[in-house]
Amino acid sequence: MQLLNPQDTSTFPQRFLESWPPEAWHGRVTLVAVSGGADSMALFRLMADSLGSAGREKLWVVHVNHGLRGQASEDDQRFVVESAESLGLNVRTRSLSADALSPGQTVDGLEAAARAARYAFFAEVALEVEARYLVTAHHQDDQIETVLHRILRGTGIAGLQGIAKARQWLPGVGLVRPLLPFTRSEIIEYLEAIGQPWREDATNAGQDFTRNKIRNDLLPKLREAFGEQVDQSLARLSYQAAECQEVIDDLVGELMDVAVTIVDPSVVRIDLRKLNGVRPYLVRELFVRVWREQNWPRQEMSQLHWQKLSELAFGQADAVADVLPGAIRAAREADVLTLKR
Repeated sequence: MQLLNPQDTSTFPQRFLESWPPEAWHGRVTLVAVSGGADSMALFRLMADSLGSAGREKLWVVHVNHGLRGQASEDDQRFVVESAESLGLNVRTRSLSADALSPGQTVDGLEAAARAARYAFFAEVALEVEARYLVTAHHQDDQIETVLHRILRGTGIAGLQGIAKARQWLPGVGLVRPLLPFTRSEIIEYLEAIGQPWREDATNAGQDFTRNKIRNDLLPKLREAFGEQVDQSLARLSYQAAECQEVIDDLVGELMDVAVTIVDPSVVRIDLRKLNGVRPYLVRELFVRVWREQNWPRQEMSQLHWQKLSELAFGQADAVADVLPGAIRAAREADVLTLKR
């Protein structure tokens, strides 16, 4: 591929380090998730090349061979290990079998199971080496696909934010995605400019997974019909949603302080008198915050479940809600709503 803008490519490492300043992570034990694909190899090189030989001792490459593509998966693993060792980096890998991952699952269920297994391994390594950060190679194209995917599934403002650039992952361990401001085309140009090879995953070109259908079918059709501004519009929507969610989070935080009592990891009490006059949307967001902070399962909580909780909170009579996903029971007595798992 011919370089579209060599000047921009030459400044790519500088812009990367401006996006995630070295003082934030140099000298700290950091895991970088590397699949062998273009995105993760760019991240791998950007981070390794910014460090001296002494600094590289704190950089750990982590890779999971899911066993989903036979010999190609084995070759990916070998490529990652050799690439890491060639730069003097620590590397840890794990090999899994496709059958052990998620037998009998749909393809999207298999993808979710693979992700869960991957992050479980990353967590093991992070705890073992006392890592401060896990870094992944999500970029702006991933953000656009994620926002569009969530729109199609049905989402609220929080979901429209897409992928967070940084968040707490484990206690004391941050999950950071420093490539999020950059496009895949920029990443490819950078790799070609420095002569860094990468591995291609043939399954990314298929239509098996929902995300692949969005990437390879829906987005190209939208761009053809409406132009490249489709990408900018979706990216802008995610930024605006993130700003809006910050305001909502501040308001919900105030409600948490005055209305919610955490009795223990399985019991929460909410003083409904403190919610008088509060808009129903904020009350639903309050419940979402409680679920997140209690680490209760949210995947199976539908909009209907959140709505039922909101109606219970605003109801005039004592009542008991149905048992919610995760075996959580909601009961109202007078002006107190008790959530018990």
